Amino acid sequence: MSAALTARYALAALPACAAALLASPSHAAPDAKSLVTDTAAMSQLVEAVSYDVMSEAGIDACQEAGAASVPAMREAWIAWRGRYQIAPMRVVLTRMMQRRSGDASWDKLVEPMRQRVQSDPQACATLAREWQGGGKDVAARYPQAGAVARAIVQANLVMPITPLPVAVEPARGQVLLPSQVIALTEQRGNWLVISEEAARRKLGLVYVKGRVARDMRRPENFHLVQEQGDRIGEQVIHLKFNAESWLGREVVLRGVVTSLSRLSMDLADAALVNDASGLTLSPLAQTPLARKEVALQRVSTAPGKGLGDKDLAAVVIHGYANNLNGTRWEEDVRFLLRDGTVYRRTDMPPDQLDVAVSRQLEPQQWGRWRSAGKGYAMQAQDDDGRPSGDWKPEGHEAVRPWSKDARLEGSFSRRSFTGSMITGGTSAMHSLRFTKDGRFERSFSATSSTGSLQAITGTVIAGSSQGDGKGSSSTGSSTVGTGLGTVGVSSGTRTKDDGASRRGRYQLDGFVITLEYDDGHKERLLSFPVDGDNRSVYVGTGSYDRDK
Repeated sequence: MSAALTARYALAALPACAAALLASPSHAAPDAKSLVTDTAAMSQLVEAVSYDVMSEAGIDACQEAGAASVPAMREAWIAWRGRYQIAPMRVVLTRMMQRRSGDASWDKLVEPMRQRVQSDPQACATLAREWQGGGKDVAARYPQAGAVARAIVQANLVMPITPLPVAVEPARGQVLLPSQVIALTEQRGNWLVISEEAARRKLGLVYVKGRVARDMRRPENFHLVQEQGDRIGEQVIHLKFNAESWLGREVVLRGVVTSLSRLSMDLADAALVNDASGLTLSPLAQTPLARKEVALQRVSTAPGKGLGDKDLAAVVIHGYANNLNGTRWEEDVRFLLRDGTVYRRTDMPPDQLDVAVSRQLEPQQWGRWRSAGKGYAMQAQDDDGRPSGDWKPEGHEAVRPWSKDARLEGSFSRRSFTGSMITGGTSAMHSLRFTKDGRFERSFSATSSTGSLQAITGTVIAGSSQGDGKGSSSTGSSTVGTGLGTVGVSSGTRTKDDGASRRGRYQLDGFVITLEYDDGHKERLLSFPVDGDNRSVYVGTGSYDRDK
């Protein structure tokens, strides 16, 4: 997917949004107004940033795939970002997108890029060659990108990125790593959010070290992580400032701890430490780093070449309600092998699980099982494949496979709500309709809106999307409260496709459903009847209940 194609999506409402926001007489400079509302100029900013987003996603996907070229690619990408001053442009565009929709998700760029890397064995080699050449010449290709970003800030449409202060005085003392957060909590206790002044009194100034990483769900949130080879720390240090300019770099920072728990700590009032030679590592105990999750394709093999029926004792499932940050039904599916081992990461049909490779790359996904009355007891393994903890009774139940060429008839749905009534959220429904002649149709609908907290300020942002075998569409609208009143922007309804990517033919056999879509693509997913009379069917990563 090219940046130009994806830019059209991001561009669709940005100039109109800018025009509406600039209508107030408090906004500046006619030349800034004309530049910001110029679609051609804005497209250069969008495409430059889109290239950065896709590059980040591609490198991350290659890291998940275990590509040896990743360290060199990441260093070249970081240098490219600095050379062309990409970070300020990305901050400005992200904040413009937030003004438009309340959300600056880059999923429409990130997911296709990740899927491309996962499906194309040569993708990482292609990216590596591109970064050996230094990446795209943004100054020549998009000469107005930087000017547009500066014009947006000049017109007061978004706040500019605040430079990170640099500590002038020499650093002296001890430096903390993310893996020492638990030990620090055990030594000093934990606290929720406190003021910077209270943090100074409580712990004083602290020094921390780690690599700056992004929370892709919240693009302006950053944290420090600790990595070593195939291991990564489970504790993080959240940065209470925009660290876009330092993304991917290992840094030493000075600041105050405004929140501390066994999972993380918050660092505020931060400054960059240029000379860390006077610092020594804190003697606090370090929590062992955890093994990184391995990309699914690394432990998958061709259909029929993986776990065979002769080695599979049972497929078992346990369902439960998850009310954390919303409401949804979740299931834990596991493969029980006849040799007494159990596999917990069941994102593929069993006949595509490469058992030998999985045991080597992700031993923590394996364990032991045994019968316990009418159920099962299981024991987990640690990151090095050693028994971890006691044997525990589990609530899993065995399911049966599909008979060859079985047929379904009717509609099955899966519903969820993410968020809260206070902060806003998304209600979603995904459905599958089957017919006895072997046809299927996927459909979805989702509605998102801000909550009562934003409504107090006069800000109401909502959007909806839906799709089925006939096509898909989305609608968005927003009313943003400001000191000068409210500004309303509506993106209208857009039709996206003809629905061919959601309809086609299905085939059931064993623990597999094969979906052949009318647009030519194909899926082969884990599937089985959850109960005896097909009131609920499992497809892919969750169960769908028959509509009443």
